[in-house]
Amino acid sequence: MGGDDLASDDEFLFEEGIIETSNERGTAISSDDNNSVASGDVDVKREVPSSKSKKRKAGNDQPSASSTKSKKEKQPTSSSKIMIQAGRGIALDSSDAQAMFIGTVYTHSVKLTAAGAGAGATGEEEEDTNNNGGEEEDKPIQPEKFLFQPHHFYAPPSTIDATTAQKHHSNLSMYLRQSGVLPSLKRLKNWKHNNSPMVIVLTLSARRSVELLQQLSFLKLPVAKLFAKHMSVGDQVDLLNGDGGGGKGKKSGRCFPIGVGTPGRLLTLLRHGREANGKPGALRLNHTELIVIDCHEDSKGFNVTTLKDTVPELMQFMKEGVVGELERRKDRIKVALF
Repeated sequence: MGGDDLASDDEFLFEEGIIETSNERGTAISSDDNNSVASGDVDVKREVPSSKSKKRKAGNDQPSASSTKSKKEKQPTSSSKIMIQAGRGIALDSSDAQAMFIGTVYTHSVKLTAAGAGAGATGEEEEDTNNNGGEEEDKPIQPEKFLFQPHHFYAPPSTIDATTAQKHHSNLSMYLRQSGVLPSLKRLKNWKHNNSPMVIVLTLSARRSVELLQQLSFLKLPVAKLFAKHMSVGDQVDLLNGDGGGGKGKKSGRCFPIGVGTPGRLLTLLRHGREANGKPGALRLNHTELIVIDCHEDSKGFNVTTLKDTVPELMQFMKEGVVGELERRKDRIKVALF
């Protein structure tokens, strides 16, 4: 849970149906489709490549069937492979491309979850809509219909060149210190809100979380460890509440400006205590100003947005925690792909 296993399984988008796959695979293209030759005419077959090569040298614009075949084999054969390929290097893409990519994965993930819930809820929603007489003023936020827009994502200044952008993405502390990522670095250093870190970082695995903790050490700020290893859920709840770390029977009173964790554990903390008493969970996003999706790729080229173990929980975290804040607080909270 939460992506501690580094992508030993098949691609999430293939198995779970988040992206529709095509039943057609790349069919082999025979070089003799246009010239059917008997199997015994060996000499005629050998002369076909040489004649085609002479035509190409003479300036013939039509490529051979064999070259067309090799080009088709290099291209993705299904929409799912295209999405997985699009997720590689997405952190350095434009905010428009990021909104389209995250929005596509989110939409299909929500649809897949809703499909398992059955059609009963849909009928009830239709009845409620009809009874409201078309009034939309007091409608609650509907996360399943949310559309990610470019303005929801951090966009670096146009003055930053590709080399500088690549350098910023090599270290998380350097990335957070660059101009424009956070509204105020001073507020980050003097953060005063329990349960709601100013920055929440979602990572591929516990191992990757530890790597980012080392990078963040240069900021010399307290960072909440919100992943499965080393700490239990109860300890992390105390940490977020400001009850832990102060010794026996003592409150630390510490507010964490940054929290780093895996989607599974962050989702657990978001829900902790919320369903039982109707109060907000141990982890809250009501003051959070930046959601960082760490797009570090594992040895097989998967990241937190494409790995089978992390995508469902990542998108559920976005649905239950992030989407509502993006709707309510507009430009006061951003999503950043690192």
